[in-house]
Amino acid sequence: MKTHLKNMALLLALACMVASCADQPRAAKKDRSVGGTSEILVVTQNIDQWNGSIGDSIRHFFLDYQYGLPQPESRNDVAHITLSGFSDMFKKHKNIIEVEINPSLEKAVAETAENLWAAPQRYVKVSAPDVNSWVELFDKQKEVYQQWFDKVERERIMNVFRPTKDENIINAIANRFGFTLTVPQGFFIAKDEPDFMWIRKELERSSACIVIYQTPYKDTIQFSPSSLVAMRDMAMQQHIPGPAEGSYMATETEFVPPLVTTVRDFPAGYTVEMRGMWRTEGVFMGGPFVSYTFADSRTGNLVTVEGFYYEPNQKKRNNLLQLEAILYSLRFVEK
Repeated sequence: MKTHLKNMALLLALACMVASCADQPRAAKKDRSVGGTSEILVVTQNIDQWNGSIGDSIRHFFLDYQYGLPQPESRNDVAHITLSGFSDMFKKHKNIIEVEINPSLEKAVAETAENLWAAPQRYVKVSAPDVNSWVELFDKQKEVYQQWFDKVERERIMNVFRPTKDENIINAIANRFGFTLTVPQGFFIAKDEPDFMWIRKELERSSACIVIYQTPYKDTIQFSPSSLVAMRDMAMQQHIPGPAEGSYMATETEFVPPLVTTVRDFPAGYTVEMRGMWRTEGVFMGGPFVSYTFADSRTGNLVTVEGFYYEPNQKKRNNLLQLEAILYSLRFVEK
């Protein structure tokens, strides 16, 4: 069994070796990474680090509630081991953050590697001369770590979805909007209009949906939260009826106002994410949604791709993440 990393020089050497191997045409295939959905493995040098301010900082951030879910659910799950137990088996975990306190260091530093021991995988090691500087650096960079770990989650999901992709739906999206989404089998197109498409997966107790809608892009004000909500409500009221006469889908704005942020890693370029809750006007039902809006310079349209989910009295984080992974699979069609 291989021993753990003894120092940062070895880590850098391994990272360089992985990078060079990636350039070779027949690089050795990595083992498949392991771990639960949205699970992060934290490796500390001792239990005191986990029980102290380092562990508190990690738990406070990674176990914070995910916004826009009807039931409280943490954004991640966190598992912990000490360095003495960091064996080859645990090195295959998909998301790893390692803690090192080394008084000989001059300042806190962070190193990272992709697919170091398995794939897909993100390994992060944060080292510092003392606890306070470790926590300070972690707080500065934690959002970046979350983005890296989220990317691994989406990649793992797509590794499952790609072999079962529905070519008919993919082609229909490409013909209508000029881009593709990797939609797995089990979905069907419920509505296909010139500027709107509704793709559904219906089970006995749940409903998973993808919607795509577009409107002419005129001004950056269309990216504002109020404009995004208005555009969403107009599209949903027109195209997605509720179960009762006169009912329709709307956006919950009073109790859970939509959270609008700019995302830098969406494949369409500059993109605004909106995350929140949907409700049905006239009927007591609702659930979470996440959408991504971008300007398509090829068509002059403002385009939104959205996933929303419905399953009463059940946790929804993982199912919404699957829809999010499908949205992130967006690729423009070459003309």
